[in-house]
Amino acid sequence: MDPLYWLIAALLLGAVEAVFPAGIFLFFGIGALAASALALVLGTITWQVVCFAVTSLLSLALLRGRWRSLFSGRVVPAGQEIEHPLTGQQGCVREAASREQPGVVEVGGSFWRAVPDASGEALPAGTAVTVLGALPQDGLVLRVVAVHGASGSSRAAG
Repeated sequence: MDPLYWLIAALLLGAVEAVFPAGIFLFFGIGALAASALALVLGTITWQVVCFAVTSLLSLALLRGRWRSLFSGRVVPAGQEIEHPLTGQQGCVREAASREQPGVVEVGGSFWRAVPDASGEALPAGTAVTVLGALPQDGLVLRVVAVHGASGSSRAAG
């Protein structure tokens, strides 16, 4: 069979996976690509079909777990908190923050909305802070605490 047919099949299977992400069509597309490469060397349809089947099933068996782990989220039980990647990093308040009004902090070269920790101490602009984590109900708002003894002109760590 002409390698172009296998290549078209591979592209169609990839498109189907993009539109309907079932996590299976991609592996058959990989098999079609392998069959297309074999068709360049061997003109026998039997070996091309065997190559398609074996490559599809092997890629499915070997790569599906990794594929799913890349594109599926984690389930977190209610009340359990996930550690935020910025926890422990230092930054600087750019817009004043209080319990009533979140401010803006610069941490790691990015700007984040932030609120003071449970003590409720208002944080004026220029205050050096350490990230304690994120709010459990909103992972995009950081909980921060002032770094005592640091000057207001300290730079944001990154």
